[in-house]
Amino acid sequence: MKNQKLFEKYKAQKHWHGHSTEYAQRFADFLRRQDFRGVVVDLGCGNGRDVAIFKKAGFESVGIDKSKQEIAQAKKLHPDSAFAVQNIQNLPWKNESVNAMFMINVIHYLDERQALAEIFRTLRVGGYLYLHINLSITDKKGNVDYQGYDLQKTVKSIPRAKIISWEYLERIDAKPKWHKHQILEIILQKD
Repeated sequence: MKNQKLFEKYKAQKHWHGHSTEYAQRFADFLRRQDFRGVVVDLGCGNGRDVAIFKKAGFESVGIDKSKQEIAQAKKLHPDSAFAVQNIQNLPWKNESVNAMFMINVIHYLDERQALAEIFRTLRVGGYLYLHINLSITDKKGNVDYQGYDLQKTVKSIPRAKIISWEYLERIDAKPKWHKHQILEIILQKD
């Protein structure tokens, strides 16, 4: 895993559980505008919060995470949804069998090229991938906690990946400790 120290820091603070569901809602709204039919897979689903958003929006959804503890919590919180312990870099699905995938705050912990290649292997032609990528995380004084890079170049190197939209966002979290995220939100489609 890349950025292990950063992962452990935020995991210990249960940082992700308090995030807004606005990103999942934005993707659900996008899918509705496309008259999307099919399953949405949440890659790195944690406690299942976003799977519940997709289900509420009327989509069949599945959440996967490598953490047994997170999946156990997801099943407890959302017993009517499907969850599985699974590594994103070795997905269980056949080639071109998944309709849409959603990944928030996960790609920077993985080998990006390998993860995207595996995702696009399983994504159907015409299928969508939503990526939410932290470009940087800084504290109140401006000290850099994490500095990533803009993945557009990496994404452009993936065969059959067409950029549908991207937007740069900023989010400030006050808990558990004040910090600011610079974010790239990108939606890709498999050609």
